[in-house]
Amino acid sequence: MPQSPNVIIASRHPRDSSEKSGNNPGLLDEFLLLGHELRATAHSHVRLAALETRQAGESLVSIIAMGLIAAGLVFSTWLALVAAVMLALVERGLMTASAASLLAMVANMLVALVLIAAIRRKSRSLLLSATVNSLAAAPLPDFPKAGNDT
Repeated sequence: MPQSPNVIIASRHPRDSSEKSGNNPGLLDEFLLLGHELRATAHSHVRLAALETRQAGESLVSIIAMGLIAAGLVFSTWLALVAAVMLALVERGLMTASAASLLAMVANMLVALVLIAAIRRKSRSLLLSATVNSLAAAPLPDFPKAGNDT
């Protein structure tokens, strides 16, 4: 069972000569103890971040896998719908099989073009332009040069 960072800090407390002689610990001893506690705290935080990153990665993989399965099901449903519409048009004698296939192809291309246009519009927000602008260096003011007497 893992120990808490406080137990680790208490068990690794440095013993120095000032404690053996009965004197109060000096400033250097307090500074060393503080450094030790900061390292232990930092280690705990890094370990927690690593565990949460691992958990987030596993969740992301699960989400992507479920998304791919859902996308496959939606795709097969779309194909079944297009096939049903094509068969209905052919059975009613409104179109030939080749004309119905051509109509399905054109409809799919139109939907794809609409989606591509939406993706292009959305991709503009991936540039982080507000963040880039806020991080840009401000122009330096003009300072008079040393040695110029005007």
